[in-house]
Amino acid sequence: MTAFTPPPLSDTLAWLLGRLVSAEDGLPEDELAAASHRLGCQVPPALHAYYAAVGRRADLMAGFQRFAPLQDLECLGDKLLFLEENQAVCWWATDAQQRVWQTTDLDAPDWHEEDVGLDAFLHTIAYYQMAQGGYPFCGMRACHGFSAQGDLAALLHAMQAQAVVDVAGLRIFTVGPQALVWYLHAEGALAEPGLFLSALDADRFEALCAQWDFDDLG
Repeated sequence: MTAFTPPPLSDTLAWLLGRLVSAEDGLPEDELAAASHRLGCQVPPALHAYYAAVGRRADLMAGFQRFAPLQDLECLGDKLLFLEENQAVCWWATDAQQRVWQTTDLDAPDWHEEDVGLDAFLHTIAYYQMAQGGYPFCGMRACHGFSAQGDLAALLHAMQAQAVVDVAGLRIFTVGPQALVWYLHAEGALAEPGLFLSALDADRFEALCAQWDFDDLG
């Protein structure tokens, strides 16, 4: 994993949306305050900021992984449970120090700390939400299209791809306004089924598919 400091959350969200977030995107402060009152503790600042910015947006709240609605936020001991994996295989929680923890069992949690704190984790999740379904257009170049070692790196260089997420098993790059290329990997090697392209705009998506030989996944 490549360590880097993510930009402010507001910058990440604005880039993904192609505009600044608006009041209609997020949850009002009185609802967030009510959630903290019900929980008996403050929602950690980074998570508070995420819900306040985009808590009403289905793409960023449930485009792939599922953020808990405010009324369903739950404390498990000293941790606040806030995110469920899309197939309910695991869950994530945070704590007062804004560390992030994962467990595969809510009945008898065996918590494992993530390598990054809450700010960086939310940056990663926001990009992955849009890559995995938040953006309406998705294409792919299959693994067999990369016949020689170095083909993937050469393509990313030619596309002027800029890395924004590099965590265990996942890499995401920007390729111009509101367009992402991304892939899963095992120890750096491209994993099946291939390299994906996700985009917000139909015209930009079609142009990228035509230029770089991605198949439209419909």
